Amino acid sequence: MNKALAMLMTIAALAALEVGKADTTAAEWTKFRGDLQNTGYSPDRVAEKLELRWETELPGAREFWSSPCIAGGKLFVGNQDGCLYCLDAATGRLVWTSAIGSQYPIYASPAVDGGMVFCASYRTISALPVEDPDGDGHINLAEVAWEYVVGPSTGGVNDVVAGSPAIKDGRLYLGAVDQYFYCFDATKGGEPVWDTYTMYRGQHAFASSPAMADGKVFAATGEQRGAGRLYCFDEADGKILWAFDNHDMTFSSPAIADGKIFIANSGDWIQGNRDHRLFCLDVDGFLDGVDDGEPDEHTGGSDLIWTYDMGDYVFSSPACHAGRVFVGCTSGILVCIDAESGRRVWELNTGEQRGRMYPRGIMGSPAVADGKVFIGTGDGRLLAVPVEDPNGDGVIDEDEILWSHSVGRRVVCSPAIADGCVYIGNDRGTLFCFGPSDRTDRADGSSE
Repeated sequence: MNKALAMLMTIAALAALEVGKADTTAAEWTKFRGDLQNTGYSPDRVAEKLELRWETELPGAREFWSSPCIAGGKLFVGNQDGCLYCLDAATGRLVWTSAIGSQYPIYASPAVDGGMVFCASYRTISALPVEDPDGDGHINLAEVAWEYVVGPSTGGVNDVVAGSPAIKDGRLYLGAVDQYFYCFDATKGGEPVWDTYTMYRGQHAFASSPAMADGKVFAATGEQRGAGRLYCFDEADGKILWAFDNHDMTFSSPAIADGKIFIANSGDWIQGNRDHRLFCLDVDGFLDGVDDGEPDEHTGGSDLIWTYDMGDYVFSSPACHAGRVFVGCTSGILVCIDAESGRRVWELNTGEQRGRMYPRGIMGSPAVADGKVFIGTGDGRLLAVPVEDPNGDGVIDEDEILWSHSVGRRVVCSPAIADGCVYIGNDRGTLFCFGPSDRTDRADGSSE
């Protein structure tokens, strides 16, 4: 064989291996919203029509407010019963359980990195081994790699740490109910590498999850009196680089794309200012020395580019892809917004009515893959809608929904996408996997 041709074939083979590696990494969903920028986007190919591959009802489990993450063929998710669960992602078989929540609800979603799974619970941030050390199906306190107990809530009501961790270069970043934003050595735990105190007190301090880009960490917080703030921290030392007052408490998590950061103020169900908006900011704040957006009427040093009136409470975090932003609200409306102008491209009305005593409608966050937007609804459906409005009239009608699957009960958590499958949980302790299969697998490995 010609030496030059042989070299070219070797280079091509190595390139193919690298592509395979990249695809394998991309096919996982290792944290809440899928990546460090919280885009909610997966490069996976997802079939036009998905079918139920497995359904697992976990005995004793309650609502899934925590969203799944998938890594190494395993699914990890927290539950309102205070347990962190690990399942086989292919079959839905339960692998192990850990009661890290001390019977208090787990709202946070886990994150996987370096052979460990990290999750927040009642006043605690925990690091557990991905593999059950003794194979008995339970990871007990002695088998937990490390944990850190944060201070009590300054609101004095709810001490559950609700945000989900971000992990980068061996460091874990997360805010807590004690008003501190923390950075830890993810491998060793122990005392924080740095912690930064912030001003907003109350049981919902840092209820949203951080996003990261360009050496910065972005995290939103707020309190029930109708005040909140998005902080930009220096990733290295926790210094506050800039902040933006978003007028209310925030459950929605920031997302970053194309030099912009998107964040919605959520509003409190009991009180608050009832001003529910999605904000688009310059990711550099005023640090770039350019104010190229609308006048910033808020205190703090950010460059406000545009706002969009959501019209109702927002628990959903925005998803971003290809110049579009997707986010839902409790009136059951999912909107697609042009990221550059802030104009609405289309909306989907799921037909739900917002609950009077508790939130309903769209509570979870959308996920985007292969030209489709996936979202769970308050009436117990998982929907796939097209990224592009089929007829361009600005409305996704019922007959334009690509597919709809019933999951039996209300959906609060957000879908996760991995290996061409979509995973979701409902508020009755049941997890579902939808994929490109003509077979339904049970958790015990049998099929029908």
